[in-house]
Amino acid sequence: MPQLDRVIIFSQIFWLFLTFLVAYICYSHFVLSNLLKIFLVRWLKLRKDTTQIAIKTRLTPLLIKSNILSLRKIYFVVRTILLKTTTKLVLNRLRKDSLLTKKRIASIKELDALILRASLETSLYSSKSITKSGRYSHWT
Repeated sequence: MPQLDRVIIFSQIFWLFLTFLVAYICYSHFVLSNLLKIFLVRWLKLRKDTTQIAIKTRLTPLLIKSNILSLRKIYFVVRTILLKTTTKLVLNRLRKDSLLTKKRIASIKELDALILRASLETSLYSSKSITKSGRYSHWT
């Protein structure tokens, strides 16, 4: 058999090792370096995403607490406005003789200002808005 001839077997082994050495160097230099870059980029993206998720999970309770505090402030402002308006209305009902006086006109202006303030607060913090006619509108 010519493949196992003692005269040419050493040259075949030499070329076999040389071919595999060149193939190994090309593979390790080009293919493995590109694979390493791909895995490194994927790892950095995953690390970035996990840190963003961790930050969001830490910030969510803080944002919820701040929203609750702002809603409580709005509630107390609206409550005080409503208490003031009801007390003024009750006092004005008790004083039937003061309907035509200047104080009554001033209290009506104050009442209008309080109602305007309450409607502004409502329109700022709700998904509905108040039109000029005084009705709630879903479209504006």
